[in-house]
Parts: sequence; structure tokens; C-alpha cells
Amino acid sequence: MLALLFIDGLIVGILSVAFLNLYLGTVVAPIGILIAAVGNALLLWLASAHARAPLSWLPVFGWGLVLVIALGGGPGGDVLFLSDWRVVALILAGVAVPAALASFLQTRRRVEEAARRDIDRAARGR
Repeated sequence: MLALLFIDGLIVGILSVAFLNLYLGTVVAPIGILIAAVGNALLLWLASAHARAPLSWLPVFGWGLVLVIALGGGPGGDVLFLSDWRVVALILAGVAVPAALASFLQTRRRVEEAARRDIDRAARGR
């Protein structure tokens, strides 16, 4: 299952790179940032149901692999990314949103485990 989620991370990476430099008319519409944030958060959430950290981050590593490859130059010196705010926003959205979700999931898991322990202690005390 994690291998499929890794492949999904690669797909999210390709989509986020492809739609980063999108224009709607003359207005910049970097839909790739939204794809990276939502896609990586969703994939991390799905992976956390099957594995604990750091393996649950495997889809985000797949996305990062595509991003690193896209940041490199091509054989003729051409590049996919221009040096502007969209690249920074893509990296932040692709990592910060899943990190916030992972923190939330880990905190929730700890609270649930503590509540279970308290319930068990109270049941034994009766």
C-alpha cells in the first residue's frame, strides 16, 4: 500500500510542477500550490493509517523527488521553474501543510492512547 502511495506522491509532484506556472488570462493562477498542499496532506493522512512516521512520509518524499528533479536544469540549460515566489510557496505548501496534519494526527493519537489508559485504570480500580 505504501508503494502505491509513493507512486501517488510522484503523480502529485508531476501535477504540482505542471500547474505551477498556470495563467488565467493575464493573472497568475498557481494551482500547483493547491495541488501540492491538498494532495500531500491527503496522501500523508492515508499513509498514516498504514504506517507510523517516518514511513508515513513516503508519499511526500515522492513529491519531493519530483520537485528536486524539476528544479534541476535540462540538457540545454532550460528550467521548469522561474526564480520567484511561486517556487517558495510550492515548497512551503507541499511540506508545511502535511507537517501540520502529521502533528495534529500524532497529538490526536497520543490523547486517545492516554484516554484509553485512564479508562482502563478506572475500570481496574472499581
